[in-house]
Amino acid sequence: MKTVTIIGCGVIGAMLAYELSKTELKVTVLEANALPAMVATGSALGVLMAVSSSKAKGPLVKLRLASLKMYDCLIDELTTQTKRNILYNRNGILSFLRSPEEKNKARSLIEIRKEQGFELQWLERDVISQQYSQWLTEDGILSPCDRAVHPTQLVDALVDAATQNGVKFQWNAPVKCLEDIKSDRIVVTSGLGSNVLLAQILKNCSQAREQDLLLPVGGQALLLQVPGLNLQTIINAENEDHSDINIVPLGNDQYWLGATLEFEPVELPHEANISLLLEQAISWCPTFKQAKVLKTWAGDRPRPDGFQSPILGFVPDHPHILIATGHYRNGVMMAPVTAQITRDLLLTGTSDLPWKSFAL
Repeated sequence: MKTVTIIGCGVIGAMLAYELSKTELKVTVLEANALPAMVATGSALGVLMAVSSSKAKGPLVKLRLASLKMYDCLIDELTTQTKRNILYNRNGILSFLRSPEEKNKARSLIEIRKEQGFELQWLERDVISQQYSQWLTEDGILSPCDRAVHPTQLVDALVDAATQNGVKFQWNAPVKCLEDIKSDRIVVTSGLGSNVLLAQILKNCSQAREQDLLLPVGGQALLLQVPGLNLQTIINAENEDHSDINIVPLGNDQYWLGATLEFEPVELPHEANISLLLEQAISWCPTFKQAKVLKTWAGDRPRPDGFQSPILGFVPDHPHILIATGHYRNGVMMAPVTAQITRDLLLTGTSDLPWKSFAL
């Protein structure tokens, strides 16, 4: 094997291209759009929530934690090589919980994460009242290890670094049929665009499938200016309906606020969602009453239908085609570990990381 073609240049495709650029492989990336990160990645908030994620154990947790551990060194590598600015928040995530059930789970999670080698801190009322006096909560759980990264700045740096290392990127290069690609290995990372590419292959393979592999789940987020909030830490807050919101500080009194989950088709941008997100933020912090909406955007996340998220590994009956897609809300979070697993599969046929439960 000498040549690898990656289809799609969102965060997964770009991260894989950068990872493979360190090998002897000849790598080409085909992107249907004029620029990278124009679909799901471009609408992500880049919250790297692994340690404070409520799910305690299992293969997905192992992958999320492994991916998080890669990020600090990755950002340092990219900024050193490309000299690009990548907005990267190292101040951790503070989670505010409403329901007694979630608070009890969080207290148990502290001990589990300690056994796994990660720190979580329960913040009592006196600490919250001193450090987060504007917030309407009595307690919270701080995860110093969790992060947030600017998704499109990250992808731009990955493309720049991979290009410097010899990877070829082709823009405005849609792929209609995988059989038309002349390459030793093909890796499909194109999110919802994977459906049409994989449909014919999956229909005729031993694990025949008629319906789409991935379903679109819409989401909308806001860019806000909130004078006087003075927030440095990323906030994750549980709403009364058990959904959650993320608030990501960007500097200069600007914050990202998101995101909605929409399983039914809607016309976007949706004004009702702007009001909903602001109301949820205000219920936690009245300072958001003064928020000015600078921008609103929306995108569809690729959610596997009938499979775990993400989908990794080889296409049945087609060992030269690999899939790394369907990350749903965790594409940015899991990009480094996905790239490592896919690199391992390309080079050796397997990986020491727990990937088999995510295969088709």
